[in-house]
Amino acid sequence: MTSMNAPFRWTLSLAAALGIATSAGAQEPEPPAEPQTESETSTTTTTTTTPTMSSEETQKSGGHHPEGRIGPQFAVSGNVGFGLGYVYTDGPAPGGGMQDLKITQSAKISFPIIAELGFRVTPRFYLGVWGSWEPVLTKTNEVSCPEGFDCNTYQWRVGPEVRYHLRPGASFDPWIGLGLGLEILKSHVEGDTQVQVAPGVFLPTHVDTHVTDRGPTIARLTLGGDVRLTRALAVGPIITASVGQYTVRTGSQTLDITGVGTRDQGLDPVNDGFHALFTLGIRIAFLPL
Repeated sequence: MTSMNAPFRWTLSLAAALGIATSAGAQEPEPPAEPQTESETSTTTTTTTTPTMSSEETQKSGGHHPEGRIGPQFAVSGNVGFGLGYVYTDGPAPGGGMQDLKITQSAKISFPIIAELGFRVTPRFYLGVWGSWEPVLTKTNEVSCPEGFDCNTYQWRVGPEVRYHLRPGASFDPWIGLGLGLEILKSHVEGDTQVQVAPGVFLPTHVDTHVTDRGPTIARLTLGGDVRLTRALAVGPIITASVGQYTVRTGSQTLDITGVGTRDQGLDPVNDGFHALFTLGIRIAFLPL
C-alpha cells in the first residue's frame, strides 16, 4: 500500500509544482523594449555633429576659411625701379635761362625695399598701408650732379592700399591692388668747383647742397601673386606702377669760397615735376596663425 502510493504522490507533487510555475510565469509583465545604450547614442550624436564642430573649431583656430585665410598680414619685397617724367620743370640752367630736369637724365635705377602691413578682412579683400625706401643710382649731369661731385639720392614713399585676391584658397593666388601716397625725394650733392666772384675772377669753392622734393603719389597700381609655401607663408612676384608729382622743393646750398668765406643761399624756384615710377621684385608675405 505504501509502496504503490509513493509514485502517485510524487506525480501529484510534480504536477502541482508545474502548475504554480506556469501561473506565476503568466502573471509576470512583459519586459520593456531595450533602450538605446549610451555608447550607441554617443555614436549617433558624434556622427551627426562631428563635421559641424570641426568646421567651427577650424574657423576659430587661426582664422582659417574654406576659401582662404583672414587676419593680420605683413609682407616685404626687394625690387628694382626706374622712372619716367620730371623731377622738376623750368629750373635754372647752368649757362643761364631755364631747363627741365628729367628723371632719366638724373637717375639710372633704384632699389626699393617695400614693406606692407594690413589686415585680410575677408579671404579676398585686404586693407593696409605700404611704405618704401629706395636708394637711387644717380647719373652725372651738369644740372643735378656735375662731374667730380659726390651725389647721394634716396626716396621715401608711404600710403594706404586696398587689394583684391582672385583665388585666395588656391596654391597660387593672383591679386591686384590700388593705392595712393606721399613721395619724399632727398638729394645731397657735394664737391669742388670754380665760382665767379667778379668779372673774369674765379675762385675755388666747395659746394654743399641739400634738396628735398616732395609731393603726392596720385595713384599706385600693384599686381602680384602668392605661391603658398605653408599656411602662414607665401612668396611671389610683385609689379607696381604709379604716377606722382613733386610739388614742393626745399633745401639749402652752402658755398665755401676760398679767401672769401662761407655763404648760405636758398634754392632757385622751379615748377612741379610730373612723373611715373615702376618697380619689379620678389615679395614674401606672412599671414600669422
